[in-house]
Amino acid sequence: MKIRSGNYYTRLLMYSLLIGSIPVIIVGIISYYKASSIVQDKVNQSSMAALQQTQLRVEQTLKTIDHSVTQYISSPLVVNAMSLPYSAEHYQVYSEMYQNMVRSQTFELTINNMTVLNLRGQWGVDNNNIFTFDDVSNLDDLLGYEKLPSFSVWVTDKNESSPSISLVKKIPLNSLKADGLAIVTIAESQLANLLTADNQLGSIMVMDQAYQLLSRSDQKLQQSGLEQLVAKMQRQSETEGQFNVELDGDNTSVIIRKSSYNGWTYVSAISIKDITRDSRSIGWVTLFVCLLMVLITGGLAWLGSRKYYRPIGKLVATIANRFGDPPDEARTDEFAMIGYRLQSMLQTESRLLAQLTGQVRELKQFFVMKLIRGEQKESQLSARLKEYGYPIDWSWHAALAIQIDALEKSQYSENDRDLLLFAIANIVGELIPPEERLEPVLLEQSQITVIGGTGSTDVEYKSRLFTVAELIQTTVLQYLKLHISIGISRPQKRFAEISESAEQALEALRYKIRFGTESVLFIDDVQPNDLVSSVFPHRAAKELYDAVKLAERTRAEELLEHCISLIFAEQADWRQYRMALVRLYTMLTELGQSETAAADTKQDSAAEFPPEQEKQLFDRLLDLKSREEIRLWFNDTVIAPIICRLEQQSKSHAKKLSDQLTNMIHQNFDTELTLEACAKQLNYHPNHLGPLFSREKGISFSEYLQNYRLHMAKQWLIETDMKIGDIADRLTYTNPQNFIRFFRKMENMTPGQYRKLHGNSKI
Repeated sequence: MKIRSGNYYTRLLMYSLLIGSIPVIIVGIISYYKASSIVQDKVNQSSMAALQQTQLRVEQTLKTIDHSVTQYISSPLVVNAMSLPYSAEHYQVYSEMYQNMVRSQTFELTINNMTVLNLRGQWGVDNNNIFTFDDVSNLDDLLGYEKLPSFSVWVTDKNESSPSISLVKKIPLNSLKADGLAIVTIAESQLANLLTADNQLGSIMVMDQAYQLLSRSDQKLQQSGLEQLVAKMQRQSETEGQFNVELDGDNTSVIIRKSSYNGWTYVSAISIKDITRDSRSIGWVTLFVCLLMVLITGGLAWLGSRKYYRPIGKLVATIANRFGDPPDEARTDEFAMIGYRLQSMLQTESRLLAQLTGQVRELKQFFVMKLIRGEQKESQLSARLKEYGYPIDWSWHAALAIQIDALEKSQYSENDRDLLLFAIANIVGELIPPEERLEPVLLEQSQITVIGGTGSTDVEYKSRLFTVAELIQTTVLQYLKLHISIGISRPQKRFAEISESAEQALEALRYKIRFGTESVLFIDDVQPNDLVSSVFPHRAAKELYDAVKLAERTRAEELLEHCISLIFAEQADWRQYRMALVRLYTMLTELGQSETAAADTKQDSAAEFPPEQEKQLFDRLLDLKSREEIRLWFNDTVIAPIICRLEQQSKSHAKKLSDQLTNMIHQNFDTELTLEACAKQLNYHPNHLGPLFSREKGISFSEYLQNYRLHMAKQWLIETDMKIGDIADRLTYTNPQNFIRFFRKMENMTPGQYRKLHGNSKI
């Protein structure tokens, strides 16, 4: 036998090795990267907390300085001194200012110097003395602070020999036009001391609003790296966050926090190498463990493969000795040869069984179908029943007709219906013992099963059939995820009456339209004894008609549910239910046609259904099988489109009326125009036009008229020389003062001030 020796054994060994090694390698890689990620996240969180503490410490110092200076310059002594000239008679005031200034500066505030300038009197006081502007060498720099846009701001001094940070406040407070200036200077070294207090890893920097470096905790970062960092930060829009960037050739984790107090940015830069130092040791340990596990797995795979291959080798040798060499396509490996020999034997056996079973089942189904159609001669019944193994001693029989409720919301399509009915027939054949049924068959989109027995009363047979029907419903729902309904005929005694039983079962199913889906319907229970003349709810249908006409969606849905409930409240023939539904459908479609007929010809032609679609809708109505299907179909297919068309017509009408009111305001704003006059001219009630205009324009009629008159008044003030009194008279104001008060209320200035301010511009 020419078989590749050990081919299957090699694959078995490789598969065992791979199935044991790959999970180990994957777990090792995931563990390493997860550990690295966790370490980096923990360091970033720790750095963020440290940066936040540093920011709070720095801002606490700055706010304390700010508060101390604010208290000092808000004192009556300083405020009053800003109006005094430099004179010997005011020396006592200068001295008290100096003493208070010195007392306000404690050691904890790290203040290098504090200067107060009197811009009017051209004198000042600092930590050293009282001076005039003539004695100050950097007077221009100090006076330049007056042009700052804010009354209180932190500024920086880029003096290379002694860089510093200054707080500038204008006196008096909250005034952009200053009588004096208070300047507090802090050395950059003092700020650097605050940054290094808790710094354990990385560098901490503080930058101003223009991303200029104010101070940093160390000098690790070179100038080129600092420029790269600033460029990256300028592209960031977040006020707080973390990102990675390469600085000075080193991958760095950067954390930023922007201060809401003075706009400074606090930055923490930490090298990724420092962060992942511990995780690299974890990686080496993980690699060693993974290699050890792979070696152990390889040894176990080798031993296990040899053990489990031994029986296969013996089987291959036995088959080769019995049947000889297999064909070429079966020589790839050991299992190919074994499979080839087994498949040959099984195919031969299956072919024989299939031929026999298929022919017998087809004959049985053909026989049952002839019984249901009434085509089987009664004289031949006994012989045929014995031939196909059916019992001939039944004292009663009944037919079960099974239908699928709906496929729309299931996982199947309409093309699968026949296949599903065939599957249901197989389920029924498995649930009911062969001695209690005939072969299930398919008829008129239904599955028919004839069940029989001996010695049962009407109560017993009914209980038996109901139990079987419930079992079928539960099993079909469990395996096929389908809801089915079952119709059950009356019990009959003669086999020749099976065709009548099948008709009764199908007739019972038609009453599913009243009882809903998943029903078990006995023909005796659903078929009415006394027929009613009509089941159409005239009053409820008229209320539904009115609700749809008024485009009241919620009420229409409620009335539709009420109408359907009234239709099926009466015990009637299923044909009467269908007639009532057709009548309701016709009434609603006539409403849609009558309402769209009021629109223009183009709209009317677009609203009507083509004849083919109208026929499809009518056929679908007759095919509905449950109350819920009927309600949804009427609501979605009939009522909703009609209401949509009515709402579109209503919206078009409202826009046309609001545009007409707007044009009347634009043309008659200089008259005694009222909503009542406009409504009379348009032949509508004011109570209808007012809310309609407000909904369309988002503003009331009177407010729109006032705003347009104000617009025309501003235009006349700028573009004409009309007197204010003439403008007021033109705009129907009886008193110019009323017009002036209204104008001032709307524009926060008088008409004259508005004309003076906008005299050279155009509206």
